Amino acid sequence: MPDTFHNAGIDSIYVDHICWLTAEDHLYTLDWPTPDDYFYVSPHIYMEDHYYGRVATLTRSLMADGKRLTAGDFALMVMERLSTKAHWDWMIFAQTCPERHALNAPLARMLETAAWHVDYPLGLSHMGALAGTEAIQAAQWSICRKERAAIVLVEQRVLHDDDQTGYGLKTEELGDTADMAVALQACAAQGALQVSYAGKRIIQSSQPDSFTSEVLGIIRELMNGWTAEHIILQSKLGLHMSGGSILHISPAKTVCVPHADYQSGDVWIQLADKLQRGVIKPGERAVLVSWDGDRLISACCVNVIHLPLLSRIEINQEIRTS
Repeated sequence: MPDTFHNAGIDSIYVDHICWLTAEDHLYTLDWPTPDDYFYVSPHIYMEDHYYGRVATLTRSLMADGKRLTAGDFALMVMERLSTKAHWDWMIFAQTCPERHALNAPLARMLETAAWHVDYPLGLSHMGALAGTEAIQAAQWSICRKERAAIVLVEQRVLHDDDQTGYGLKTEELGDTADMAVALQACAAQGALQVSYAGKRIIQSSQPDSFTSEVLGIIRELMNGWTAEHIILQSKLGLHMSGGSILHISPAKTVCVPHADYQSGDVWIQLADKLQRGVIKPGERAVLVSWDGDRLISACCVNVIHLPLLSRIEINQEIRTS
């Protein structure tokens, strides 16, 4: 893995439409005593109990029209809003959290039940929040000049987080974690947003002050290298950095750290929001930085040629389940 960010010389991709939905924790309820879809979630419960020495790990649900929504449902919702065309050359699908239907992954269900056809489906897993930027590298490797691609990022935390180490500690300093789905309509020809993968970097230090200093150096290197006016950090990364240091990054025009972290979709949701509010304008560049929660960050650069189509889905709209 390289020690410096780099441009691998691969052609950029272009994004014309960003569609997203969010599902905050207050929308969820605990499954108690036993959910009616226990058959689907029981493998997760068995594995969690066995691995961490627990008894009867709880799951949680997001209900709509009397049905429990899955990550696959989230993905279908953003995909169906993304485009009415019946054919995609590529679908790059990234998911890390376990799917509620443990025995039937969402990508397979979507390819079988959706009205559209995909020539080349590509699934990415176990990438955590880095998938938001690492999927751009996969797209640059994959999409040829006249091909169309949908890049879909989705996460839904099925297991109840009771602040035990087994499912991840949640502290006030790191803010809240929320579920989401994001879909990007991409191609290798011209479009609204020119997106270039910038690379990865291992952060050498774990001590708060030196961690912050090292990340600030990386951010300045990125902004100078890509002549970017804006920086968008994974919100958990910004909250993790000590003090108010990120507020003094120069020459960034905008550094904002939302309290809720939307996992792999976080940087894209932040970008869509800033584009929608006119904070980031055509002719400007933004660097998007994802963080894995430990020592690894990756980044891409977005050059705003003109505003893309931006679609936000409210979770209480009509739901089609997969």
